[in-house]
Amino acid sequence: MGICTDIMHKFVKQEISRVYSSYDGWKMTQRKHGNSYETIFVISRMNQGTREIVKLLVCFKKVITLDMLEELTYPEKVTDGMTPRRYYALMIPANADISALPKDLTVMTMTSFAFEGKELIWVKKPVRKIKIVEQNSSANPSGEKLKPVDSVAETGV
Repeated sequence: MGICTDIMHKFVKQEISRVYSSYDGWKMTQRKHGNSYETIFVISRMNQGTREIVKLLVCFKKVITLDMLEELTYPEKVTDGMTPRRYYALMIPANADISALPKDLTVMTMTSFAFEGKELIWVKKPVRKIKIVEQNSSANPSGEKLKPVDSVAETGV
């Protein structure tokens, strides 16, 4: 999955940055998690004199178990001497099985990936369809179907 892995993580990174925006001061670093394809993102910021650190595990597996969350509990080193607020979260594809996880864990669902049966699929944005409007024969003597014009750019005006 060489090139595909980079693309998948790129979409996940976009989803994470929608929640933890750099506009709000969040800084994100990415780390590999063991030998598998899972990745841990360490997201931190200073908020009103307090450092907040979120460790987010990104997992693309169908069934999530407690042993996968082991590295989330290891504290991050803080070099400025402040005691940070620590949070833990998990990001998984839609329709993944999280029944074995504790209820107080923050679980975010990816909008880009989902499980359909046992297959991991990429969820594309829906394509906007243009409805073809039929004109009566008196208004259009040639009898062909006409498409409505959506914007000024298409008309050239």
